[in-house]
Amino acid sequence: MPLNILVTGITGRVGANVARHFLQQGHKVRGFVWPGDRQSDKLKQIGAEIVEGDLSSSADVKAAADGQEVILHLGAAFQAGGPFTPEQYFDTNVKGTFNILEAALGLGDSLKHVIVTSTDATMFKYPAEGIAEPITESSLPLSTTDWYGYTKVLDEHLVDRYVRHENLPATVIRFSNVWGAGEVLDFGQFHLKTFIDQFEGRTDAEGRAAYEAMQQAYKGEPHLAIACDRNGRPWKKQMIEVREIVHAYDCAVTNPNTFGKVYQIASKEPFTWDVIVPYIAERTGAPVTRVNLPANPTFYEYDLSAAKDDFGYDPQMSVQDIVDEALKFRESGSDEIIPTQV
Repeated sequence: MPLNILVTGITGRVGANVARHFLQQGHKVRGFVWPGDRQSDKLKQIGAEIVEGDLSSSADVKAAADGQEVILHLGAAFQAGGPFTPEQYFDTNVKGTFNILEAALGLGDSLKHVIVTSTDATMFKYPAEGIAEPITESSLPLSTTDWYGYTKVLDEHLVDRYVRHENLPATVIRFSNVWGAGEVLDFGQFHLKTFIDQFEGRTDAEGRAAYEAMQQAYKGEPHLAIACDRNGRPWKKQMIEVREIVHAYDCAVTNPNTFGKVYQIASKEPFTWDVIVPYIAERTGAPVTRVNLPANPTFYEYDLSAAKDDFGYDPQMSVQDIVDEALKFRESGSDEIIPTQV
């Protein structure tokens, strides 16, 4: 049966794809956008109703939520969209989420589900030796102090309060770092210049030696890097492609198994730099250099069993698939906010 679904952040790379999916499934989608958002027309063209307003305004949010059965709260101030002041982070992310939850509560029995988006930026994932065991939803403290991640910690606490005190059918879904169409090819940590820039100001002997070695190897852009820790172990990370997020929302929406819980979602498997970077180099012809970096490494992966067990989350794309799709997208020359689907 068709649902009335409100999507905040609908003009973002995630929100746009989530909205299109539910429209294609026959649901009615209303998008909540900043006044004058230039991407709104693209969403109107695919059938979304667009309502303008400010997340920090309780009246605007209540009006947008009126008559809705599902709320997918994706709107936020985040690092890539800034810079934002601490006040803007707080007003948009914390007050905005409070307003969403209050509006959801006001819908009464007509509300079937509200899903609030969070992030793995709530956790500190970069200790000196990396993290050996897969990260679960509760294995790391929510200890970040940067404003984006910290406001998301507060959002998660807000959801918990409304679930426990108000019995709100709410769920938190944490994303790992997101790749949109084509973005894997430009991911900074795959490029040698990123590390040259990071190490340029190092004055210690180890850091200076790494900088000089990278400078000597550098042949100009694009030049890829197999990042390793100081002992030569390749970095490891687990990202997510936008289409896997769409899959997660499709499985989770109105699923009572998810109510009151927090879920981490990511791609089907982690990758190591010594696997994905040579693959990109092979496909693009870019030079590649292996570098040992005297700094805290990126070395972690996620345990996705909670999402798989509770709502059937089953991501399919390998990192090689993501690279292949990115190359197709780039070759197409598309500038769409909504990337071509698989």
